[in-house]
Amino acid sequence: MSGRKNTNGFKGPSVGSAAVAVVAVCAMTLAASAEETPRTSWGAPDLQGTWDFRSITPFERPAEFKDKEFLTPEEIAAWEERTLKARQERRERPPGEGQSDVDVGYNAFWLDRGELMTGTMRTSLVVDPPDGRLPALTELAKRRSAERYARWGAVPDGPEDRNPLERCIMGFNSGPPMNPGAYNNFLEIFQTPNHVAFLNEMVNDHRIVPLDGRPHVPDNVRLWKGDSRGYWEGDTLVVTTKNFTEHTNFRGSGPNMVLVERFSRNSPETLLYEYTVTDPESFEAPWSVAVEMKRTSDPLLEYACHEGNRAMTLMLSGARAREEEGTQASDWLASWYGGAKAFEEAEERLKKEAEEAGKP
Repeated sequence: MSGRKNTNGFKGPSVGSAAVAVVAVCAMTLAASAEETPRTSWGAPDLQGTWDFRSITPFERPAEFKDKEFLTPEEIAAWEERTLKARQERRERPPGEGQSDVDVGYNAFWLDRGELMTGTMRTSLVVDPPDGRLPALTELAKRRSAERYARWGAVPDGPEDRNPLERCIMGFNSGPPMNPGAYNNFLEIFQTPNHVAFLNEMVNDHRIVPLDGRPHVPDNVRLWKGDSRGYWEGDTLVVTTKNFTEHTNFRGSGPNMVLVERFSRNSPETLLYEYTVTDPESFEAPWSVAVEMKRTSDPLLEYACHEGNRAMTLMLSGARAREEEGTQASDWLASWYGGAKAFEEAEERLKKEAEEAGKP
């Protein structure tokens, strides 16, 4: 984990009208012209460097904004002030009062969510559907989610019964796709004529993406981060990722999700990151996200997730101790998944489906 001064987000001039704000957004989000786009020595758009994607922009559009897609600079300042004030109030509460993050091993001191909204000036990171909300999950996706929660919320027999984040197999914001998270929201990009490499500070996760037109791996080869292939579409890098595993899950996605990411320089100091999720087995429609990353001079830090980390040993030894005592508890599912309530609802759903399947 790391703590740094926040440098992301848009701080525009004091403008009094929404119309001017929208014009500013359109100007910012258009890719720079060929003459202005920084380029590598071999002529490709230069995406290299370290990029900060911290943001307090909501992932989905809050109800209070309804059909409002963009905010004015004044509205952004008000949202940021309100968000930071509420965050400070939570930090000042006495220990044990409303501190729901304790069950996952942190208190607010360790969090680094950022202090500014993303530079797109949108009311949500989700840009499509137009209402800024995710499409509904399919019944198959709901069943998969219930199966995961029932497993993660039960007393574990071994490490395979804990979720991939606790096992440090995946980073919760490093993706793919990438989204602002609780901390370690840094990405470093490296380029060669035939490859692009992405290194995330979270779990020090990395992807090396070929640009030489080679096909994806066969369908029976499944990878935690999927199989990525890239190409240039004008000055935009397009990366398509598929062949995820049955265990890979992004907001309800399944193994056959197809992810298309787009990276483009929209100013000397910013990188526009967009992605579209297409997974008809899991979502009733495709959906897309956009977030503006800011260049930073800060280095990526080591993320020693399980180096000397005894959490897994302690969890499993605690499970064995409970078994010896003959005690049971439904507190194994972290609060960020909904805690005991979500575990019990998952078990109830699976029980009901099993009973219905057994009916003549």
